[in-house]
Amino acid sequence: MTKEECRTILRRIAWNLNYRERKRLRNECPILDDFGRQQRTFDNDNSLYVEELLQQLPNEKERHVIRKIVLEGFTAREVGEVLHIGERGVNQCKNRSLKKLHNYLITNSV
Repeated sequence: MTKEECRTILRRIAWNLNYRERKRLRNECPILDDFGRQQRTFDNDNSLYVEELLQQLPNEKERHVIRKIVLEGFTAREVGEVLHIGERGVNQCKNRSLKKLHNYLITNSV
């Protein structure tokens, strides 16, 4: 799998999870399937690429938030409880981190 395919998969997962969370926050019916947790079908090359991307984030908190929300499918509330910060703070951290990863991918694209 190429870097561009990995980027596409990561963007799709992030968009889907962000969409699910927005629906939940609006008190709409949550999507029942557990898309994020079922998406653990990366092979070794993809996992290494994702880890390389995560290492571009400056601190462990940002890496933890992206791992849990984007890759493992946890909610912002669940991650916030572990980190002892609010749901809004988790979402802000996630959005900042995704923006940093996006900028990294744009500046380092082939």
